Amino acid sequence: MKQTYRHIITRLSNSHRSWLLLSMLLLCLTACSSSDGDQTADHSSEQDKTPAQLYIYVHAPQTAVPTRAYIGDVEPINNEAMVYSLQIWVFTHDSNKLIGYFSPSGTSALNKPGGYEVFQLTIDADYAMTAETGREHVDVYALANVTADNCHLTLDHTTTRAELEAAVLAHSTQDAFGLTAPIMVVPEGVGLPMSGVLRDQPVTGAAPVLKLDNGGEMAKVSLIRTISKLRFAFANQTGNEPLVINSIKLNTDMIPEEQYLFMAEDASYDGKPCHIKTASGYNNETPELLAATINDVPAIDQPVVYAWGNKELEPQRYESMLDDAAAAGDLTQRMYFLRESDKQLQGEIKFQIGDGDEQTATFQMVDEGGFSRNHIWTVYAYQAQARLHVVVVNIAPWRTAEESYEFYNW
Repeated sequence: MKQTYRHIITRLSNSHRSWLLLSMLLLCLTACSSSDGDQTADHSSEQDKTPAQLYIYVHAPQTAVPTRAYIGDVEPINNEAMVYSLQIWVFTHDSNKLIGYFSPSGTSALNKPGGYEVFQLTIDADYAMTAETGREHVDVYALANVTADNCHLTLDHTTTRAELEAAVLAHSTQDAFGLTAPIMVVPEGVGLPMSGVLRDQPVTGAAPVLKLDNGGEMAKVSLIRTISKLRFAFANQTGNEPLVINSIKLNTDMIPEEQYLFMAEDASYDGKPCHIKTASGYNNETPELLAATINDVPAIDQPVVYAWGNKELEPQRYESMLDDAAAAGDLTQRMYFLRESDKQLQGEIKFQIGDGDEQTATFQMVDEGGFSRNHIWTVYAYQAQARLHVVVVNIAPWRTAEESYEFYNW
């Protein structure tokens, strides 16, 4: 029996928003509710009784923009982009002093389409009163949805910069976003972890109003999901014997034991960047991803219509088509939110056709880094003409290739 797999990787990314009216916004935000929340700063200076405010523009990962050569970004669905909690730290770049911490009481603006918000951080008065020409640059760290509930981390105003840089999603008895306790649904009210960092950033303006400067505009902190999503989708053809999926596993040495929350210095979210604590190793077991056998694979007339390459679709339209098909009951799918990986992901699916013997089909990415943070990888398998089909897609040159049994074409 010839068996093939399809897997497609696209990007979840943040969008560039217009700067229209932003300068006016800065003038009217001094009494804005964005200043509400948990703040920590030193106000020892008597030179100015008005607390010094640093304006920080935070952008949520709502819509997508191309970050690679191909047009291949996709938008998050449901609550994958929701920001439920936010924390911001500001440290002086050279002297490593915490000059401001902020955790707003609300994040509603970040959850609107194209979400962004300008927050006011009350910062150290002595720093604010320093002349702009002699003012030390700063490092800004932002985390969203990083809690003890989903990441098993507790970070607050006492957290140092070194602790932030060292913070990881880790395999432990709870295995945050790991294989032993896979997250299949975005935790309601908790969300997916996101991070953003600006290092060695100049601060302009004069007390009591300062801002992060980016060539005359206000620099922004872009939040990016720190994990990636693995999707499996299945369909059968009308008239075939039932298709049953018994098992889905990734091989050993695929998912790191520890992954840093923040990207490394000088790293970019473009391309396939990872920041993994490689010294901690990778999974040495192959735990079962399926909570239960999938025996409800739907039978439809033309399952091939959901195969990549059957239609000329951009990645966003293809992903939307799969989402719509799953909602309509034409596909059965399973989602897994996992720590990023710099490995060439591979694994196996065990299945049965009717009362036949259990069979095994393998899948594999062609290159390393395809599951770096903020990516989606989709595996679509369908049974037609008495065999299981999986098509492997090379996104960059938009070339579809089909092999048998094991695949190295992505």
